[in-house]
Amino acid sequence: MPEPATPVPADPRLAARFTEDLLDGCRVLARDYGYRPAQFERMVREHGGVEAARLLLRGAGTAGGFTVLWEKNQLGRSSEATMLRDEYAELFTPDELLLARRRLEEHGFDVDAHLRGLAEQG
Repeated sequence: MPEPATPVPADPRLAARFTEDLLDGCRVLARDYGYRPAQFERMVREHGGVEAARLLLRGAGTAGGFTVLWEKNQLGRSSEATMLRDEYAELFTPDELLLARRRLEEHGFDVDAHLRGLAEQG
């Protein structure tokens, strides 16, 4: 069965900002938590953040890095949580956003509280 067509981001600058946010998250994790998600960082640099996030969503289960973020109570730094931010939602299909939300919620992450917290900061 062929892969469904993925939408082209309306604004390439938005996709670049999403990529930079993911890479910034990698830097914070390395600095503050001693965890460097090298494989994820390589994937983001090679494919760009949007496609890397899609690749991770299509994978069975969760990636090792997601598990580490869960263990460190840092799922807000995951690609799934970043995808769900209002500013980036247009880069993904409704099905992709639903899958990202579901994955986070299955791990006890309160997506709505996280998004409200971001809105209050911004």
